[in-house]
Amino acid sequence: MRLFVPALIAAALASAAAAQSPPPAPAPAAQSGAGQRLMAADANKDGKWSKDEWLAAGRREMGFGLLDGDKDGFVSRAELTEGMKRMRAMGMAPPPE
Repeated sequence: MRLFVPALIAAALASAAAAQSPPPAPAPAAQSGAGQRLMAADANKDGKWSKDEWLAAGRREMGFGLLDGDKDGFVSRAELTEGMKRMRAMGMAPPPE
């Protein structure tokens, strides 16, 4: 019994430590055709799109204006994600694939 109690405590501590570790990062989702075109349109690979890059990808100027939340002349990935959520909430369809 004396060996059982310390082993039980050690097992409990190990499981508690494992429970506190962060979950593994999810596998990256496959990019849609539209997402791949936008990534390719980021000509200077700075992680955001200028209006010229946006239009060169075949996107509409109106969409750029809706998605450029801080009106700095660029659409960041975060702005794209948030803008798409807003557009869906307004009943607007996402860009075609």
